[in-house]
Amino acid sequence: MKFSDNKAKIIQYMLWWTGFAMLQTLSFHSIFSLPFYIILADAVFHSLLYALLGMLLWNALRYGNFGALPALQRIINYTALGLLTLAITAGAGYGFEYLLNVSEEFLPYLPARTFIHLLVFILIIQSFIIRNNKNNADEMTEQFQETDEEDEDAPTLQNTEILERIAVKSGSKINMIPVQEILCLQADGDYVHIHTLKGKYMKEQTMKSFERALPPGQFVRVHRSCIVNIESITGIELYEKQSRLLTLKNGFKIKVSQAGYAVLKERLNL
Repeated sequence: MKFSDNKAKIIQYMLWWTGFAMLQTLSFHSIFSLPFYIILADAVFHSLLYALLGMLLWNALRYGNFGALPALQRIINYTALGLLTLAITAGAGYGFEYLLNVSEEFLPYLPARTFIHLLVFILIIQSFIIRNNKNNADEMTEQFQETDEEDEDAPTLQNTEILERIAVKSGSKINMIPVQEILCLQADGDYVHIHTLKGKYMKEQTMKSFERALPPGQFVRVHRSCIVNIESITGIELYEKQSRLLTLKNGFKIKVSQAGYAVLKERLNL
């Protein structure tokens, strides 16, 4: 489920940043001799700014496939994102304070504000890494569950019709995607992103149903959240100990689990 579809998460996120605004207001009020409403307005503005940048940064990490990058490249990308968000925060904050005609009064706080930005940025990055590691830890459990269910699902799998094309609705238009044009499918909550050389499509369907309906000799579930067309693979490389990275025709890189790589080796006769 997407963050925007989860009301509980949205409320929790808003309450967190509201508390942040109140804490900053009380801290500044004891330091600066500015009117309370000015300090409050500045704190609320920066909290809203951090909240917006936090959501954008989370999505950038999520869809940027950072987990599939080499360690050095991840560090470079994290640093670039940190500097970019710092520049946005500093510029927007100065502009807001300039409009209130108090920009000079807030200049002494610039080092502390930079430190706060760094803490917020690290918190977001760390939260993403923890969640990503949790997903990887859950992967093995899910694989065992799916193995236990295979015997129960055998009659269903035998009767499942193999897809030749997938219908995806986009507004008032319906796109028919031939299965052979699909590069990979990636899970995103209750949705699946279908990647092709022509673009990316989104369909509300489970990965399990796609795994059953796609041609088994052509598609392999290399990860609990990804199914790959083996004909779209252009390269396989070692990544962090025993993990592997697949490179697809569009340059997209996908991390492969150990169980997924075992199945892939069998299909490719490696």
